[in-house]
Amino acid sequence: MESYTLKPARYINREWNSVHKEWRGDILKIALCFPDIYEIGMSHLGMKIIYGILNNEKDVLCERAFAPWSDMEKKMRAEGQALFSLESKRALKEFDMVGFSLQYEMNLPDVLNMLDLGGVPVFCNERGDKDPIVIAGGPVCFNPKVMADFIDAFLIGEAEEAILEVASVVKNGKRNKSSRGEILEELSKIEGVFIPGANGTKKRIVSDLDNAYFPTAPVVPYIQIVHDRIGIEIMRGCPHRCRFCQACKIFHPLRFRSVEKILEIAKLSVKNTGYEEVSLLSLSSGDYPHIEELASKLEQMFTGTGVRVSLPSLRVRDLGKDKMGKSIKRSGLTFAPEAGNDLLRESLGKNMKNDDIIQKSNLALNSGWKKVKLYFMIGLPGETDKDLDSIIELSSEIKSVNLSVSAFIPKPHSGFEKEGMETLEKLNFKREYIEARRLEHKRARKLKITFHDLKMSAIEAVLSRGDASVGKVIYKAYQKGARLQAWDEFFNYNLWMECFQGLALDPSDYLRKKDQGARLPWDCIIS
Repeated sequence: MESYTLKPARYINREWNSVHKEWRGDILKIALCFPDIYEIGMSHLGMKIIYGILNNEKDVLCERAFAPWSDMEKKMRAEGQALFSLESKRALKEFDMVGFSLQYEMNLPDVLNMLDLGGVPVFCNERGDKDPIVIAGGPVCFNPKVMADFIDAFLIGEAEEAILEVASVVKNGKRNKSSRGEILEELSKIEGVFIPGANGTKKRIVSDLDNAYFPTAPVVPYIQIVHDRIGIEIMRGCPHRCRFCQACKIFHPLRFRSVEKILEIAKLSVKNTGYEEVSLLSLSSGDYPHIEELASKLEQMFTGTGVRVSLPSLRVRDLGKDKMGKSIKRSGLTFAPEAGNDLLRESLGKNMKNDDIIQKSNLALNSGWKKVKLYFMIGLPGETDKDLDSIIELSSEIKSVNLSVSAFIPKPHSGFEKEGMETLEKLNFKREYIEARRLEHKRARKLKITFHDLKMSAIEAVLSRGDASVGKVIYKAYQKGARLQAWDEFFNYNLWMECFQGLALDPSDYLRKKDQGARLPWDCIIS
């Protein structure tokens, strides 16, 4: 296909460590899809894990596909080219299974676009026995009702073990020429698999994280991706259980990888990729119980090699100047106070004090860290103007700091799942209030504050808290051309509102506070 697309390396294949298998009739063929562009999908650790697990099976072939950028989609549709996998350039419709990783609600229209562009019927009830089984996993699936018209089966929770059970059922079903309905019936018997229309399921967890599969020879892209480094998950879950946090609930319980296993993964990964940075990943890496021992041993391992170690997720109590070592990357630290004062933060279940934030942030800056970034939310339950003042007061006490401010979204399965979300009018007022206080405060005038798009947050909230009717809105938005809605340059709030109005739905109905005994669309999932 003649093409002059932006960043063509997104589509050309043959990266280092990519897996190519013979396309045979007796092998299960799976297209692993990420509903965003290559640079985002290739940065996601879960994709790397599933790709490695499936391709380790002799009778399974797993290939990758990503959402095309607008220029590529335009050319593909103009020339009648189906969306294809990178490894074999086969259309999605040629696979036995098409699996989506659903990490962010704003990517949902791209799921429908990828199915359609790949030749797979968008609606479940339009697929026949010769069409792929469409499965999805990831945090968004913890409210499966929104996408129930489009996804045949949802894998709820952690997939390292469950994905092989799913593959076995589909493989046997294809071999025995079972009907689509028969295959889905067998899939429903797997713990952690939810079939739309069924009663429900509970999430799947991996009990032994230390011995769970982890890729040590991940695919190395030709182009720079968002997280262009080795990422090693050092623990799963979070000890803090903040009431607003969905991730704490869906990744519970807390589990750790041993220092020895992490060192082994790090050594092999550097050898197999050539990367010069290792990032230690978790919801709160500073709470890893052996973080100082791990940092010290990584320092010893990589001294003189040029390999650096980064700690992207820390709490306010981490490594001091004498314990960090030269191999620890000191570009910037991120802390998430969420609220500006101790009292409101305490109501969130967040055990963090302003004095500690100020002291430890300045200590880090004096120890070689170049910048501190603080994450806050506005629109929190019980929030007042004084709490907004406190955001500026707190930040002004730190000598080199940037702020990131986003709207509170009462996510499914969080401790605040029945709370409401404030209107755009109130959120915009709070944004302007914070900006005004920054200008009035002498020490805060130079603060750099980044606000997440409040309109995008409002749509994200509806998609996360919705039901099957919201699925119809997603389909209508896709029909109207909604693509890559997680990107500022493509997000179209007015288009979404037109879709709600066209279906006689009021998005605010999904954002109101729920009664204590109210049934929720996601009650079918036990987290």
